[in-house]
Amino acid sequence: MTRLGSAPARRFVAGAGLLLIATVGAACSATAPGGFSQSLTRSHAAQAGMPCSEAARVAQGALYRVGYVPDSTTPPQPGTPGTVIGKRAAGYDYGSNAATHAYTTTVTVTCSNAGADFDAVTDEPLPGSLSFKTDFAKAIETVATRRVQRPALADRPATGMVITVEPLRGGEARDQVGADLPGITTVRVTLENRTDRTYAFAADGVHLVTQEGEKVASLSAAEIAKRAGAAASGAAGKEISNGPLAPRATLSGFLFFPASAYQRATVVLTDQATDEEEGFRVDF
Repeated sequence: MTRLGSAPARRFVAGAGLLLIATVGAACSATAPGGFSQSLTRSHAAQAGMPCSEAARVAQGALYRVGYVPDSTTPPQPGTPGTVIGKRAAGYDYGSNAATHAYTTTVTVTCSNAGADFDAVTDEPLPGSLSFKTDFAKAIETVATRRVQRPALADRPATGMVITVEPLRGGEARDQVGADLPGITTVRVTLENRTDRTYAFAADGVHLVTQEGEKVASLSAAEIAKRAGAAASGAAGKEISNGPLAPRATLSGFLFFPASAYQRATVVLTDQATDEEEGFRVDF
């Protein structure tokens, strides 16, 4: 977390859970070195709400799970697809103690406010290609569901303002608020004041920035009800409270934003002794 004000602050990256996985597959032909024709097998998977920063890690992990070693990675950016290329030895020469050739899988990763799409193509022939379409999509789902482990608050630095802003997806969001909230991204916010000063916190001081750079404010109770209908009752009473954050105190709860893939958050607190606003940034 990069501090925008004058007091010390720390940054902690937040993870996120699974929301959506979809698969399709197709095969086409290509000409391999030597002039013969070989089949290329394709697979597609999608993760709604997944930011670019997480998508590259998920693509790499999925390749490992289907037996490929990531060889090169070009990170995706909003509007600019990235690629992750994996290799697997396909033959071995015991005389030279080296692989004779390798199969290649290329994953094109595209991310936007909607989330991340993974388009994979492999030149591995039959019989391995028979299951690639489903195996790769399942691997994306498995890796995306696995949360990145972060230090517990007790293990983090002893001083400063410790802020965690964590967009939740899918089952994790539902488990936390007790209902699916269509059209809404549920965000868990935790602030631990490890300073000797008292800060004022207000929900309107928290904004998220989408993958495409739009700054977004949290939804009001009326807006939540309009988007989620009867399911909005699950959010009632779960919001983080506005008010003072005393020295050595912790404040936590949820904020609700329009459904999107987000890349970072900004949080503004007010030092009650000086009435000075201090800004903090959390990258996802």
